Amino acid sequence: MPSRSSLVALVLACAACGRGAATPPSGDGGAAGGAVAGEGGGGGATAGAASGGAAGAGSAGAAGSYATGVRVHLQRTYDAPKLVSFGLPLPPGAVADAAAIRVAMGGAPVAANVKALLAEHDAAGAPKGVRAVQIQLPATILAGDAADVDVAWSGAGSAPAAASTPFGSPDVSADAPEIVTTTVRTITASAGVNKLVDGPHVDRTLFTGREPRVLATFPDGYLAATGILGHQVTASQLLSGDYAGLAFLSDALTKFGASAMYAETYALNPDGVVDPIASYEGWLYDRCATFLTFYTHTGDARFLRHAYRSCSYYATKIGLAGATSGIFTGKPDADTKYSHLRGLYAYYALTGDEVALAAGTAIATMWRDDTTFVGPYRMGHLRGPDKLWTERLLGTSLEGLYYGHRLTGDATYLAAFKQMLDTAYLHITGDAAALATLNPGVGPFPPQSCFIHSALQHAEGDAADPWCSTWMSELTIDSLLQYQAQTGDVRVDELFVRLVRYLRDVGSQYETADVLDDTFLAPKACYDPKASDLRRLTPIYGSGLTAAGARANFGASDDDEHCTDATALTAAGLRALARQGKAQAAPQPVVAGGPVGPFKTEGASFLAMHHEFAACARATFARDGRPHRDPAAWTSAELAAGVADPAAFIASNLIGYPKFPTSPQRKLSWWFNMSMLQFGLLADAGVKLQTLTPGQVQPAQPASCP
Repeated sequence: MPSRSSLVALVLACAACGRGAATPPSGDGGAAGGAVAGEGGGGGATAGAASGGAAGAGSAGAAGSYATGVRVHLQRTYDAPKLVSFGLPLPPGAVADAAAIRVAMGGAPVAANVKALLAEHDAAGAPKGVRAVQIQLPATILAGDAADVDVAWSGAGSAPAAASTPFGSPDVSADAPEIVTTTVRTITASAGVNKLVDGPHVDRTLFTGREPRVLATFPDGYLAATGILGHQVTASQLLSGDYAGLAFLSDALTKFGASAMYAETYALNPDGVVDPIASYEGWLYDRCATFLTFYTHTGDARFLRHAYRSCSYYATKIGLAGATSGIFTGKPDADTKYSHLRGLYAYYALTGDEVALAAGTAIATMWRDDTTFVGPYRMGHLRGPDKLWTERLLGTSLEGLYYGHRLTGDATYLAAFKQMLDTAYLHITGDAAALATLNPGVGPFPPQSCFIHSALQHAEGDAADPWCSTWMSELTIDSLLQYQAQTGDVRVDELFVRLVRYLRDVGSQYETADVLDDTFLAPKACYDPKASDLRRLTPIYGSGLTAAGARANFGASDDDEHCTDATALTAAGLRALARQGKAQAAPQPVVAGGPVGPFKTEGASFLAMHHEFAACARATFARDGRPHRDPAAWTSAELAAGVADPAAFIASNLIGYPKFPTSPQRKLSWWFNMSMLQFGLLADAGVKLQTLTPGQVQPAQPASCP
């Protein structure tokens, strides 16, 4: 069997294979027979001026604080580094040629090797500048364990050398085990005082990744300014107060993120630590991107180091050849929805890790050549009435194709993405005849501004039931925005506007103690901020309009766990409305003649819904926190009930478990990966949220409402 290193070399050598005009797969291809199987583990013309830059509120950074360069802090984290090596994402348009970059320390030039890692691309996909570089310096520049170096986008003096040492070299990086300290506690009683007592502390390795021996960190706001992870805004930038109503998101990110990597102030109860190898579901929805987002937002190097370990481990679990090529092999059975590329793209930009490049190339190739989901959709239709189709697979495949193009420059990935977008646009905006062609033998379901398909195709019900998953649709947001920034394709705006209209008119309902089976515009219960069962608007997991125009509702009581995701979609819709110049236009209902509620404008209805989902997310975070799991929180009086049987008492109260748990583990990523884009999206839309004001819609007969 070939070694992994030889497979990496083979994949890199073949990164350009198949370049040229994209050839859509013929027919349905693959395993055409059989009924739809569940996914498991879960949950036109181009117009407008192409920017060719990264999407993000920070995309103007090249003309702002980082117009000429950036200061990078270097900190030794492992013994015996021989080289300092780091990747540096660049603000869009800042650097045309890596040879122009100069590195200095204390004003004096430093001999450096600089290699372009990623290119910028124009609307047609041709390279037109540098997106990220790898910089390598002699470790002797470290004064003790740390140093600051200044990287200028241009300057006098000799051009840097371009040679580089591989990231995997022991001179550059080191094995990095993810370790959690555990202990088994008991309760002792002495002189009338009850207290928790730790047993021996035991270090437990969860998985092993890789980290650079010298860690490079960046000024607050720099990574957000590069747009490498999209429309990011830092926690410090939120202090202005324009988005004080959404500050809870930043707070929740920090708390739940720390608990997710077991960074508590106490040793963990071993039963409260999830094995991420045996319980692989935590890698779904791109955990690599999650922790890179956390670092970008907070500047906390703990998140960056955990991201490097997670991303490097994940990269090694992507198959490079044969039946598992492009597949996350950490799950025993092949499941393409685990094949994420956004995080690996950003990780490669930050490290130059060749394993990530090979893994990302394999993922993109897998999606491009897929015949069961991508192939049929590229040709303008779903695979069949009983074949699996979900918005989750749409989002993950679009991401894989788009970032495959940006990672390698291979135009065939971009061509496949554009073909997928052509079909997606028709799926959302097409009339009844178009839908009949796109999904023959299904329904018929009326056009309804969502990715309408059947519950059978979603592996959730019968062929006669219409199905759209609003929260799964938000998984398309980042790749569509990045593509729009590159190409200027205005269809992206219409997609988001249509999806939010559907969410408003069909795809949401209120919950109190019960699921109310109503709609955003026609609530059955009053909003009372003092109520113990606070009314919350939630996105419905599955819903749709039947041929008769009635709503089919497949929501559940735990749909409030997806309110955070829904804020990303409403923010994208608000930005899209502003770009279209239609924020002040009259609301357009999904069904002609349908209700528009108390709102005079489309923008007002979208914004009111954003307030509702944000308030629901805030309540969900407050409910899901468990600060009393901290052993230090327990008083002697509270522990008295556990003296007789300490083990049972500790187990029943989950003492020593993480304070801010995410169960299932994948919830951390579905909560934050897209929702943290909303600050930049709202800024683009000119929307401020200093306070949250849910409850703008009351029942039609609100006399009894407070």
